[in-house]
Amino acid sequence: MGNPRKGTRVRWVRTATSVIACSTTLSLAGTLVSPASRAQEGESSASSLVAAISDAQARVDELDLGLGTLRENVNQALVDLHDAQSRAEQARRGVEEARKRLEESESAVEAARAELAEITRLQYRAQGSPSALAGLSASEGGDKQKDVLDRSLYLRQQSEEKQAKLAEVERARTEAANEESTLRETSRLAEQTAAEAESAERDAREKLDANQRELEQRTAERSAAESELKSAQQELDDARPGASAAKADNATATATPAPEPKKESAPVDPEVAKAVREKLSSAAPDAPEPTDEQISSAISTAETAAERAGDSAGDATAEAAAIAAATALIGSSQAEHTELDNPYSGSNSAELIAAFSRGLSSALGSAQSAATEAPGVEEVLPDVDTAESVTDKISSALTPAANTSKVETVIARAQSMIGTPYVWGGGDANGPTSGLEGGQKGFDCSGLVLYAFAAAGVSLPHYTGYQYQRGTQIDPSEAQRGDLLFWGPEGSQHVAIYLGDGTMIEAPQSGQNVQISPVRYGGMSAKAVRLL
Repeated sequence: MGNPRKGTRVRWVRTATSVIACSTTLSLAGTLVSPASRAQEGESSASSLVAAISDAQARVDELDLGLGTLRENVNQALVDLHDAQSRAEQARRGVEEARKRLEESESAVEAARAELAEITRLQYRAQGSPSALAGLSASEGGDKQKDVLDRSLYLRQQSEEKQAKLAEVERARTEAANEESTLRETSRLAEQTAAEAESAERDAREKLDANQRELEQRTAERSAAESELKSAQQELDDARPGASAAKADNATATATPAPEPKKESAPVDPEVAKAVREKLSSAAPDAPEPTDEQISSAISTAETAAERAGDSAGDATAEAAAIAAATALIGSSQAEHTELDNPYSGSNSAELIAAFSRGLSSALGSAQSAATEAPGVEEVLPDVDTAESVTDKISSALTPAANTSKVETVIARAQSMIGTPYVWGGGDANGPTSGLEGGQKGFDCSGLVLYAFAAAGVSLPHYTGYQYQRGTQIDPSEAQRGDLLFWGPEGSQHVAIYLGDGTMIEAPQSGQNVQISPVRYGGMSAKAVRLL
């Protein structure tokens, strides 16, 4: 089977060759061809080149989506790995709790048995000594009937006490048996989740290695396709001197509005920063202390969002505090995305608790394993927050803003990163990171979306396919400002934030920066997603 890409390149070469041949013929026979014929021939050649350019652009877009698939597959494997590690640690702690409860139950059984034995010994001794019953008879002055009743009551009380202790022993034994069963099931769950975590780690490492090799090959193919696109465009410009001007005029009418220039970060008023920190401490006392840079970013985002939402009367300080608190809480709840090693191995207690508190980040993370359906298992497993539960906690802890304001907050935060480099695996709730490629800091597509929505208190996983499963799915034709647009099956290749008027903000590809782009409809997923 032939190489389709080679075939496409051949077609472009043939097209270019035919144009050159045609131009040569026209130059030689110029005196024999009428001006109208030359104009018609030129238009035909230009049309062919326009078609070639369209094909080339489609090829570049196709390769971009293929690269997106490879990168997001690794992002998914990393998210799944962190979730598997959290579930394994949850089960391990469950085993410890189940073992502790079993030990307590066994101690209760021993204590109940000892008390029963003591009662039995006392009753046995009483049978050989008439003092208790004799005392009852003597105290009643020979009243035979009352003596019989008292003796019966005494014996019944002794019997009831013994029966009660017997029942207590049986209850303790039953509880111990249940706790033993729980320990057995929890241990089985721990073994299962530990194996799943090991498998997830192998899968993540294998995907990273394999996809990196394939990425190199496909990146080279994309570079070649991009060169061919530029070459065909240049041929069009050469064949039709007026085409460039016409193209520029058309681009002026339809192009994406130029993004707002990045504002230089103005020094933050110390009093404003102090007010933001005080409000943050009051609204979210558990939130980590934000840095000065995070405070500055929150204030800038709050002011821009309020201006765009027309909320000039809003409390920018309170909104900045809410943004800083939300991003700090979400940032502390999420695992280090590019970390493959198990964070619970070889850590001290403080590190282990901090790592475990990060919880589950995938949209599927809250699904309980079938093993936890066994009676008693769920009771011994410690709680692990999911991305959804973190979002709910933030929503209940912070004063809710108007939905329009939240949308503008998300967009303002995303646009504040325009010009930031694309970095595979880059970006978290607090800003750009070095990702999987190391070196410079930046965002990939799902990392940019994660970062932007953290400002609105929405915790998202660092994988487009899981972001696709959140919120409300809608038809892309119904997308509104702030909705998410996806590409690929089930949103597995790329994601961008819709800005309205046919534009979107995205972290496109390696070698490019966060930018505003025209919406591309080729390869778009069946649904868009509304989170706010």
